[in-house]
Amino acid sequence: MFMESSKEREHAFDIRRTIILGAFIKEWSMPEYRVILNQPEKAVNVEIYYFPAVSENDVARFSTVGLSGTLRSNGQPIGTEWMMALTYDLGGESVDRIFSYVCDLIAHHIETSHDSRIPRVMEESSLAPANWSTKAFFLDELRGESEDLEEIQIGNEIVRVIWAVPVTAQEATLILQEGVEVFDSYMEGTEHSVIDPRRP
Repeated sequence: MFMESSKEREHAFDIRRTIILGAFIKEWSMPEYRVILNQPEKAVNVEIYYFPAVSENDVARFSTVGLSGTLRSNGQPIGTEWMMALTYDLGGESVDRIFSYVCDLIAHHIETSHDSRIPRVMEESSLAPANWSTKAFFLDELRGESEDLEEIQIGNEIVRVIWAVPVTAQEATLILQEGVEVFDSYMEGTEHSVIDPRRP
């Protein structure tokens, strides 16, 4: 019985990967690398893909596949995938360092989040890449991407793709105290891009 259950889970994940990754590739071309966050004892199997920028004017992206089907500690499925957009140079950090950070954030999210409500702010962490000034983290509605990516249908399930944004401690406080609209207005008034993890 256990083997059948394991095979069913593997089959379900393969279908989920095919549909979600296919949607990402359609928009962003082929990914360059993938890492797998696998914790069998907790039934966690999440893949994180890196879609590099094709030029200095393009955007680099890290996206999850499988996070949506992962169960939280309270038994509820997460239901969302994350997409993090960065400047082409990744804020002076290596792909491996960012993969490690994203894995840490995902593991924390699985353990501590009770629902999928957004906006959500994770406060500053020492786990953030050293070269980044943006050591806090913000989850919100997807922005700057095709509307086709906002919701991806897998059978009867609707998976939301949400925006995962490194933010500064000051920006995190602004979001928590005054809301996302004020944060958006603040970012529009600066000369720095929201995808630049080294902004002051």
